[in-house]
Amino acid sequence: MGSVIGALGNPEAVAHLGAFAGPRVGFVLGSGWGHFIESTEVVAACPYEEIPGFGESTVAGHAGRLVRGRSAGVEYLAMQGRLHHYEGHSLERIAGTIAVLYGLGVRELVVTCAAGGVNPAYRVGDLVLIHDYVNFMLKSPVRGAVDALNAFTLPSARLVRMAEDAAEAAAIPLRKGVLFSSKGPTYETPAEVRMARQLGADVVSMSTAPELIAAASLGMEAVAFSCVTNMAPGVVPGREVNHEEVIEVMEARKGRFSELLSAVLARFDAGRVAGGDRG
Repeated sequence: MGSVIGALGNPEAVAHLGAFAGPRVGFVLGSGWGHFIESTEVVAACPYEEIPGFGESTVAGHAGRLVRGRSAGVEYLAMQGRLHHYEGHSLERIAGTIAVLYGLGVRELVVTCAAGGVNPAYRVGDLVLIHDYVNFMLKSPVRGAVDALNAFTLPSARLVRMAEDAAEAAAIPLRKGVLFSSKGPTYETPAEVRMARQLGADVVSMSTAPELIAAASLGMEAVAFSCVTNMAPGVVPGREVNHEEVIEVMEARKGRFSELLSAVLARFDAGRVAGGDRG
């Protein structure tokens, strides 16, 4: 067994992206969340295919580029589009993208995704702050790394509190729930949705857990948000789900996403200033 950075690290990619180094906050922008980039100043951008050993994103709604940007004077790094296990990427490669962000200086990570609503009290369009998750991919992306044995991989309680404060200050309604993360690419069956609910899940997605596990194992703090783009199969009898509907809902909510992420970025930066950390 080796180290997490030894297992996931990509020094060639980090060296290639030297101009992107510096920002402390990073984003993984899932389906529909990429509009955040357009609401900020883009300092530099690099397509994934130009980054050595990084992998490519092929799903509709994922731009597939790394962005260094600035929002209200605060710099950030963002993956505008993620890699998915169902695209054929290994969990280790997905986690490796987070290791690249870590190598470039990111220490606070915000992971976003589209999700199906499992909790019948939720509604399409709801924004959910993820405070816990079920990794139903049934494998860890850091398997084999001995220094991950004691990693506490839940979202950071500190960042969760700061995200709640940021949303409240910006008057953005925010639910708080548990994510069920599965492999995809097919949507869950009604029986699987009932199982997810019994396990405590409020929303289901085909991503996010690998990035959260990788971030915590690398020593980063992380938090996650999802948008309920549809009610999961069986929650509303007779209602079918398709990816086009997901994109439509995300398009309708893109302004609110940008407001939320901008508020969170500013709150994280203010927290570091208050704590005397500008590094």
